[in-house]
Amino acid sequence: MEVCDPPARSRPMKRRDFLAASAAAAAGSGLVACRPPETSAAPPLTSGQWGSGDYAHVPGLAGPAHGTVWGRTGVTACSDYYASLAGTQTMMQGGNAIDAMVAACATLNVSDPYMSGIGGFGGYMLIYLAEENRVVGLDALGRSPAASSPETMTLDDFAAGYKAPIVPGAFKGWAAALERYGTMSLGDLFEPAIRLAEDGFVFSKFDERYTQSSADKLSRFPSTTRVFFPNGRPPRMGEIIRQPELAASMRHLARAGADDLYRGELADRIVAFLAANGGHLTKADLEGYEVEWRQPIRTTFQGYDLHAMPPGSCGMSMFQALNIMDGFDLANMDLYGSEFVHLWLEAMKLALADDDRYNTGKEDADIPVDMIISREYADEQRAKIDPLRVASFSGAPLPFYGTTSLSTVDRWGNAVAFTQSLVNAYGSGVIAGDTGIFLNNGHMFGFVLEEGHVNHLEGGKRAKGVMTPCIMMRDGDLFAAVGAQGGYTIPQTVGQVITKLAVAGMDMQLAIASPRMCVNRGGGRTPIPEDSVTYLEAGFPPRVYEELAERGHYLAEPGNLGGVQAVHRDAATGGLSGGSDPRRDGHAIAW
Repeated sequence: MEVCDPPARSRPMKRRDFLAASAAAAAGSGLVACRPPETSAAPPLTSGQWGSGDYAHVPGLAGPAHGTVWGRTGVTACSDYYASLAGTQTMMQGGNAIDAMVAACATLNVSDPYMSGIGGFGGYMLIYLAEENRVVGLDALGRSPAASSPETMTLDDFAAGYKAPIVPGAFKGWAAALERYGTMSLGDLFEPAIRLAEDGFVFSKFDERYTQSSADKLSRFPSTTRVFFPNGRPPRMGEIIRQPELAASMRHLARAGADDLYRGELADRIVAFLAANGGHLTKADLEGYEVEWRQPIRTTFQGYDLHAMPPGSCGMSMFQALNIMDGFDLANMDLYGSEFVHLWLEAMKLALADDDRYNTGKEDADIPVDMIISREYADEQRAKIDPLRVASFSGAPLPFYGTTSLSTVDRWGNAVAFTQSLVNAYGSGVIAGDTGIFLNNGHMFGFVLEEGHVNHLEGGKRAKGVMTPCIMMRDGDLFAAVGAQGGYTIPQTVGQVITKLAVAGMDMQLAIASPRMCVNRGGGRTPIPEDSVTYLEAGFPPRVYEELAERGHYLAEPGNLGGVQAVHRDAATGGLSGGSDPRRDGHAIAW
């Protein structure tokens, strides 16, 4: 990545240029104890009271209250507007939702390089196929190198450096979905992203913040500083970012085919670079990797059919929490009130405890999925909740990671929800030699060194992920495709958005932008006791803080929780809509 002034004959890519390129191609959490905010109380948020456009009545929206976008041809919702442009422009040129997903992913690699990319450790994808009226799931999480073990790795190796990467599964997921269900070529779909990498994009404040927070990690690796710090520092807002080496690698993949990253020239270059620096990833690790098409798990909630990925995603955990909540009288409950907040967080504690106990990416693991998402088990778990007192949630704090999510829907009713990750911001911090490709730190996400743990590190083991994309159906028709970024918050934020859509009838942008909460373990961090911590975004009515404190909640203000990207289809009219989280840097774009 170069930071420079635009030369006379090469200017940064503007939005209209980016649209033209697409058409030509056919296309952190601070722990701060909370006090009740000095705001007026909001009216109760209950079923049927909050329809489309009721933004003025919602306290504490997370950002500018721009409305839900609507269209007929297609909608793309991403955490980066360049990527949303690429996706929707692809559908304007006749591509479907799967084509749009690939175009958006390629563009995110360029303009959102700290969250995902060709070197990403992987992700989970759900695709709704309108013609077949069914949902399919794709597990594209990578595997640990054969040489990885507790004897050859330390926690520092997990976090950053040449040993941190696992097999990059994300890109193979893009390619597998495109080959099976797409209609356009990889070269056509990559072209807008390639031009963006060559001509440059403008660094945003959000980009600057993430890069600055990762500067110490990035500065350790010459291959990275050579590209990212040409002026001896991280890029700043407003500067033009060019990535010619990444553009060259993407052109090579478009010409040679997706398999080149795993079996060809690009694979050889990445492996040679890592080997020269003491890394573990080998050509055999790359050649042996395959994505896995998997049957989604299902549950019902408030009359909606929900589809999610099976373990090791957190779909099982989110479904358990929603099943527990489905047994309460949600239609007459204030969704901003302390009763709902308390019950939701207690349900999530129970679900996340089971996630710790059972969930893993290992194929032969004995995980009682049917039991965990059953109504009978939800009844048992619900009975454990004290409506007036917080329960214990001891153990190590759940981690927060850098991830991205996108959702697309097309004119034919096909839809995609895809969440993918480099793990931490900028992954391992390592650019693979002169490829321009950031490599993940997937060991950090899916494995532990603790002997006997369900996710104990073993060579060649598929990682576990917290990503929780979801497809919502109503009366046999597609309703929504929802996904989120945000580490341990993902199943909690996706579940809350689903609840607001299903119970309160919110439109998409309102359901995404309104205030959220989540729970984590304190883990003995001063001044937090070794028990549960309740995070509330700004905007809840003052009484909620007081009533939760009376129930024993330790309250902390997190800043913003997660980043949801979602799309919707109106079955009656065929109208398409979408929303993008104002907590992040993106927009939903419709046509």
